[in-house]
Amino acid sequence: MDGVQTRRPRAKKKLWILLTVILLVALSLLFLGTRLRQWVQDKEKTKLLTLVDREHPVEDDYNVEFTLLGEGQMVDSRCVDDLEAMMEACRRAGGKPVLAASFRTWGAQERAWEEALDALVQGGLSREQAEMRLQRQTEEPGCSEHQLGLAVDILEQDSEAERSQQVDTPTLRWLQEHSWRYGFILRYPENKTEITGKDFRPWHYRYVGREAAEQIHELDLSLEEYIEMFFAS
Repeated sequence: MDGVQTRRPRAKKKLWILLTVILLVALSLLFLGTRLRQWVQDKEKTKLLTLVDREHPVEDDYNVEFTLLGEGQMVDSRCVDDLEAMMEACRRAGGKPVLAASFRTWGAQERAWEEALDALVQGGLSREQAEMRLQRQTEEPGCSEHQLGLAVDILEQDSEAERSQQVDTPTLRWLQEHSWRYGFILRYPENKTEITGKDFRPWHYRYVGREAAEQIHELDLSLEEYIEMFFAS
């Protein structure tokens, strides 16, 4: 009997040690899982802020999941819900938004560049002069946000005005005021041309996610300034 009684406390002690170890392992896994999820979320947020221009061309291995919206338009799947919500809210406010451009392949961007270049040359500019002017108006292949699937051009439906003249249409006025609520920013604002290197484009909106869009709006920043302020190493 004495031998049996002396073994029970030891068995209980071992059991408590085992339970403590299991609890610590479970807590560690829970902590690591939470950190991993946070890391993935942070990586996704950072990817939404990918900067693309002549100095930061689209990476060769850039690849995301796309969603087809109809009529040949396609965007990064991460922005679909917010894009559709924004377009619907704009309609309810009296606008008539139409998606004029979204994701472009390398070939499509190359055609857009060459067509714009040819138009300027036919208008009397030399090719060199045309290229210099275009650098502020559009992008060469590999240097366009449209190749990310995160940029969209939105215009007023049935408007006969040129893009540059649509700034005062109900659609573009509403977008400039409210797009940030849906994770989109006016990518090339009128007061940031020296920073972005691009002329004012009231129709061009870039998805960065709701959190970043709100901060950019509140601080009156361009995407370049926002990245420099919060993500520069």
